[in-house]
Amino acid sequence: MRTDWRILGWVMGVTALFLALMVALLIHLGRDREAPLAITDVAGVWQGSDGGRLTVRADGSAHLEQAKRPGPDCGQSTDAAGRSYTGPATWVFDTYPDERPGVRFDYQGPATAKPCKLYLVVFSLKDGAKGFLPQDPPGVRYVRSPGQQN
Repeated sequence: MRTDWRILGWVMGVTALFLALMVALLIHLGRDREAPLAITDVAGVWQGSDGGRLTVRADGSAHLEQAKRPGPDCGQSTDAAGRSYTGPATWVFDTYPDERPGVRFDYQGPATAKPCKLYLVVFSLKDGAKGFLPQDPPGVRYVRSPGQQN
């Protein structure tokens, strides 16, 4: 049986290229991967640059003050004065579509008791926890103070 060295060389070249691409992909994925958020990363008081305030407690409860609602889909008024919510909520870790991980707040709409959701996207933990609400105007940011969870 005669070995065709050209075919063997071609197979080895394709295999080496495939392995190199797989290693590059794994390195790329490893670089983008961050540790998942922990309760200690989100518990505390998040003060918004627009006056909003989100209190996140380790037990899964929360209190929202002047938090901008995502819209009238919660059965609430669409007027400017009625576009914020103040009251109790619960929270869970969740990811808003096309954003980084964060927290989802669930609460009952005051007008219709319809379930409402509000997302806090957490984008920085290295220099203090920071985040934003996707429905807020551009530039509105929230900064977390770990204490004062009452």
